[in-house]
Amino acid sequence: MISMQKLKSAVRDGLAILKREPSLIEGAVYASANRRVVGRLVYAHHFPSQGLQEPKSDDDFGVSVQGYFKRNGEKVVGFGQIANDVSPDAVQRALKRAKANAVLDPDFHGFPEPARERPETKALADPSLLNLTPEREAKLLADISWKTLEGAFKVFERYRRAKGAIADPDFIVSGDNFLVTERMAMASTKGMLAAEENAVAMNLTSAMVERAHAKGRGWRAAPSLRRLLPAETGAFAARQAISGIGGERLPTGSYAVVFGPQAATEIFANLLLASFSAAALDFRLSLFPGKFGKPVASPLLSLYDDATFPGGAASKAVTDEGYATARVPLIEAGRFVGLLQNDYYRKKLLAETDKALNEKIGAGAREYLKGSPPRSGFRFGMGGGRVAAREPGISATNLFIVSPEPCSRPELLKRVKNGVYIGSLWYTYPIAGYTAGEISGTAVADTYRIRNGRIAEPLRVNGVRIKANLRDMVKNIIGITRDPVPTILWASDEITYAPEVGIADIHCEEIRHDEA
Repeated sequence: MISMQKLKSAVRDGLAILKREPSLIEGAVYASANRRVVGRLVYAHHFPSQGLQEPKSDDDFGVSVQGYFKRNGEKVVGFGQIANDVSPDAVQRALKRAKANAVLDPDFHGFPEPARERPETKALADPSLLNLTPEREAKLLADISWKTLEGAFKVFERYRRAKGAIADPDFIVSGDNFLVTERMAMASTKGMLAAEENAVAMNLTSAMVERAHAKGRGWRAAPSLRRLLPAETGAFAARQAISGIGGERLPTGSYAVVFGPQAATEIFANLLLASFSAAALDFRLSLFPGKFGKPVASPLLSLYDDATFPGGAASKAVTDEGYATARVPLIEAGRFVGLLQNDYYRKKLLAETDKALNEKIGAGAREYLKGSPPRSGFRFGMGGGRVAAREPGISATNLFIVSPEPCSRPELLKRVKNGVYIGSLWYTYPIAGYTAGEISGTAVADTYRIRNGRIAEPLRVNGVRIKANLRDMVKNIIGITRDPVPTILWASDEITYAPEVGIADIHCEEIRHDEA
């Protein structure tokens, strides 16, 4: 993997090259290197298993140039990227591509300027994850995989010996373990200068009791191996699978639903979060246009992003535009109080008329934007990493779902009294267009009836589909538990610290056997 020193040299030399370009008004050079190591975990009770079935790795590195150029009396903006090279020659070629690709963009208002505060330079990554050899990576993946299986085996073995256990239950464990290392450096002609390296370890595990059609899921994300705890993840998934044995059908109807951390992440991170992006607000794709400063959800809900969270799985000290990161409140006690933004959209929105800005975001938005440097401009790639091939987008990091009045799990179940617990959702997506707010999702694991304030009988895997409106869901919150846990979705940019969330009046639709 390309060293930090080489990336820093690449942007330092690249900046000198940019400054010699006569047509350049201003510009930025960015260099990155990423490594993703994935171990596919596969265990089936009736077949030989290697535990770590399919280790794979993926590297990318390169440089890119963004430039604001003079061309035929106009000012044009362009982007060029070169993969697998961070040499001065690569910067020259990226600059040439940026000039060739440049187009007129009346919404571009210059590159980021240095803020008064400077990004912290303290290391956020676990040193043991930063410079792994291939041999060490393979050993770590095998160790994580077998520890995950060991945790699941112990739970399954206790079940197998228990009175009333299914004869020959046919246990299956599968999943993925990820080690992701990312490095970036950037410099601009306007004085921005930043560099950072980060690492994260992640575990996604599913366990099944095949003969009982029961499934459980476990997950964990951590910035260090010490905090990954794969045996606990495997044990959790296995316990959930065993708890799902004997799943019953749920009659179609309206229920109060407690969403577990993974299901809450599908709703709040996968669907709701986009409404608080400056880009979505600008294009009128938010669920809450013109609602800035006003109530949009239950006063029990707060939502914020915090890249500076100590020990956070996705913590960053600096954005890919060179700004220091910070905590960004989005919802406070139900009120819309902030948005995720990069430099481009912040300036674009500030250039709007008061009327247009108020329609898109709401009264008070101009003062907010003026006082809020962009903290969410990242070049994240799906699957992890900060990628030179992308221009800065808008992304969350450590997303927190919390409540100003949190409750315990027993208290939340007591408030629901009779309803449904959904631990895992899949195929969760908007229907009838995003701004309609209508969503659908399928409960794929860890789903139960709630009776008299307690978890009761399990429900059939893939037997329940929810249909609801996001605007109504966030208003109908019954309660939110304490102690959110780091939760990951496949290929998501952010890590969501999610609790259990109770929501009233959710339409739950039975999926018939021929649909499951």
